Amino acid sequence: MTQVTYFPRYSQKENHVTNNTLLLLRHLYEFNRRKFANFLGELGNDANDIAERLGLQFKQQQAMGAGVADGFITQESIKIIIESKLNGNAFDRKQLLRYLPAFDHSRGSGGQLLMLLSPGDPDVDTTDFRVPVIHTTFQQILTAAKTCLSEHDEEMIAIVDDFEQFCSDEGLLPTVFVPPCGQSIEYNRKYRLYFCPERRFVRKAAFLGIYAKKSVRLIGQIEKIVTCTRIDPDRGEVESDSIVTDDEKKRIVGATRDWGSNLNNHKFYLCDEMPETDFRKKSKGGLLKHRYFDLREVLDVQDLPDINEISQMLRCKTW
Repeated sequence: MTQVTYFPRYSQKENHVTNNTLLLLRHLYEFNRRKFANFLGELGNDANDIAERLGLQFKQQQAMGAGVADGFITQESIKIIIESKLNGNAFDRKQLLRYLPAFDHSRGSGGQLLMLLSPGDPDVDTTDFRVPVIHTTFQQILTAAKTCLSEHDEEMIAIVDDFEQFCSDEGLLPTVFVPPCGQSIEYNRKYRLYFCPERRFVRKAAFLGIYAKKSVRLIGQIEKIVTCTRIDPDRGEVESDSIVTDDEKKRIVGATRDWGSNLNNHKFYLCDEMPETDFRKKSKGGLLKHRYFDLREVLDVQDLPDINEISQMLRCKTW
């Protein structure tokens, strides 16, 4: 049976991604307006004014013309314009300027917001736009949504998780998957792979980073992901959801044998090369669960070099 999803996957057009983002925001707003206000606040200081104006305002002893009313209920006017980019982060300044007349400049910037949404940090000068502008990413949208929810908000969490999967499928999220591998790093290095239970959710990523002892020690481009239903190290047999070469089978069997326990129903992330690097974690504590990074943002480049140059460039970076 096909799994039911909250967000359609039948198109990759830019307006379709924007529509699904709006669906997420509407779901969150209808779920809990206070938490939606917190969500906007998480996106940046420029959204705090919008957050404070959400919903009905209840006031007492309010001046009304020549008199003072005992009670007053009102709702502030709010306008948010969203512009999305999926391929690259360079927004068209002239296009954005054409949106400005839609705002009511007679009442100042209060309750008005221009949101620029893209996979990476948007690149455009908006210093003289006369309305607050938020530069945000799909990753920041997800982080803000998860921050404002509690563990008991199970229905809304399921919606956010599905939006995360949608963004992952569309390639809108950071490009490097970094799991902690303190106990397995020697096998990761020897066989140029990473393995985890098949049921574990991992976003679609182009690169794999192996973390151990406060640093990403190995980096590789993911060439294939294989789910193995049965591995027999003694016979050198592998049953999987896709065809594996003799070399890939040898590496999967070798990692299973060296690991010393059953790796049936595990996913194997296979890399052709996995050079050494030292992308060091400078913040306190180790990595307790996997992380994601955007290599273009970390390295401050538009086009990524080959994997060996990436490994050298990462040695000069920290996180």
